[in-house]
Amino acid sequence: MTAMCGVMMRAGRAALFACAVFLVSASWGEAWADAFTVGGIRIDVRAASAAKARGEALLQGQVEAYRRLVAGLVPDSERARLPELSATEVEAMVADLSLADERASATRYIATLTVHFDPDRVAELFKAHGVALARGSDETVVLLGVYRENPGAAPQLWEETNPWRPLLTQTAVSRGLFPVAVPLGDLVDIAQMSAEKAIALDVEAMDALMARYGADAVVVAVAEALPGQGANLSLKRYPRPLPAGLSQLSSPVADDTAAALGDLAAHAVLAVARGGKPQATSSIMVGETESLAILVPVTGVADWVRVDRTLRALPGVRAVVLRASRSDVVQAAIQYSGDAEALRGAVQRVGFFVEVRDGYWEVTPSPEPATPPLR
Repeated sequence: MTAMCGVMMRAGRAALFACAVFLVSASWGEAWADAFTVGGIRIDVRAASAAKARGEALLQGQVEAYRRLVAGLVPDSERARLPELSATEVEAMVADLSLADERASATRYIATLTVHFDPDRVAELFKAHGVALARGSDETVVLLGVYRENPGAAPQLWEETNPWRPLLTQTAVSRGLFPVAVPLGDLVDIAQMSAEKAIALDVEAMDALMARYGADAVVVAVAEALPGQGANLSLKRYPRPLPAGLSQLSSPVADDTAAALGDLAAHAVLAVARGGKPQATSSIMVGETESLAILVPVTGVADWVRVDRTLRALPGVRAVVLRASRSDVVQAAIQYSGDAEALRGAVQRVGFFVEVRDGYWEVTPSPEPATPPLR
């Protein structure tokens, strides 16, 4: 569907409207619930039979998924309050599973597992032990995914042959733990930022990128494939560095580069969220956050930066996420708490015209909206 929407975007603005409704409803209508989904878990178990290997692999994979879930949602200071859970106890909190790349022999089972936890059951467990949920970071981050296909290869950033950058961005947007500013990758970006400048955290290039997209920080995630050994990841943040314990990650998945990169993407997003400025509210309960698709007519990047900053500063708005863009229109999603009509009134009071359509809002900027200060 994403590829189809890319074609539709080239076909015209009306087609982009249809894409906006589908993409946001598919990816953001359950934005808070998506924080309880953990993917990219490689399972590989040998046992007396294929059926037994599969059963043991699924249990082990769910336990690993729970560990990652806790690492992403619970502050370090509160993690010790949670008890160690058995595989059976973890399984009781799982809503459903999905598997990819399954392979099996008479005694071995291999697959990539995605676990969808039941938000209510997880919230009940956390609440019973007095644990608040870490809701990531308030800071808008530009993610730059630099890729080396082997340790000696030249770094790639904007190239179409780079599989890492879109995977990293997609993972970050779907997890919803911090606002993501998605670079266009156009001629301006290419001229301002190269892979080499990104790795070096070139100050001039970083400042220009942040100014263009109205971001608070840039995170450079360098993934290096190690053929037959998995993949390594190093994370750098500008202007404030990440804690040392979050800057180096690795994936032990040795026989599948795509699975290794998926594993690293999930870990990278959690590291960026944990290393950012904490959100003002860290104990939001399940069901309080809604998502709304918007389309914004613009005349250029500066227009969108102004709209993005204005919307993010409104009361109740948790994030504004860019989903797709052209030179004349931007598709995004507002993640907010509270009443939709109250949100609409707030948007109009800061100088925007809102037209409610079937499944999304068209938000038209006035020449000079009254932009409130960022929180």
